[in-house]
Amino acid sequence: MTTPCERRALLGGTVATAMTASPALAMWQMWQPEDMVYYVDTYGEPGNATSVLAAMDKCASTSWMMNMGAEKGAIVEEAFRNRKSVLEVGTFLSYMSIRIAAHTSARVTTVEIDRANFDAATLIRDRALSAEDKRRVLALNAPFRQVLPRLSGKFDAVLMDHWKADYAADLDALARSGRLADGALVVADNVLFPGAPELLDYLGVPFSHGHDDVSGQPCLRVASSGEDTSFASPHFDTVLVPSAFEYR
Repeated sequence: MTTPCERRALLGGTVATAMTASPALAMWQMWQPEDMVYYVDTYGEPGNATSVLAAMDKCASTSWMMNMGAEKGAIVEEAFRNRKSVLEVGTFLSYMSIRIAAHTSARVTTVEIDRANFDAATLIRDRALSAEDKRRVLALNAPFRQVLPRLSGKFDAVLMDHWKADYAADLDALARSGRLADGALVVADNVLFPGAPELLDYLGVPFSHGHDDVSGQPCLRVASSGEDTSFASPHFDTVLVPSAFEYR
């Protein structure tokens, strides 16, 4: 039997962190990368990250798009506030790499597999960031596990927001590579909706399959007792953190 999915996010900590968002009424991305570039060029002030991010939020609010959004973006930004080296797997259009580069002092390595997304993200980042902030961003266009052997240094923060079925294998590969610093924080988005069951298994988080009570779409529901939102596994400690899906 399936049960309605709760509107909550997953954060996994100790060396990993994961987040999930709630579903929206519109389940499909309508805008294309070039539409986001148009909004940024039209409404975003050059060299003003706050203005560009607002333009991206404006675009995503008019027709659903895969931006993390202001509320979850602020959660991740604050979590990474004092981190020195951030790895983002899944640049999409650079919403979060702009936030992190502009609002923290961290170095950012961001990896995107899709060429159209990568090219649009480059244009948007160039408009948003100062010359100094751009120098702290390394953007790579490749599958993550293909580029992983070429990465250098250790990362004390990771944001995973790419293909959900790859979360567990990519996180395991990252952990085995020795590129995670001691005490690193890993955030993974959308692990309940649309769901990343492989990652939940990897993190030792019990779950069941359900359907969202708004959209009727399949999703996952954490099977925890009472208000317990912390889970431990041989790999990471995981903590559930509420967040909202902003674009309905």
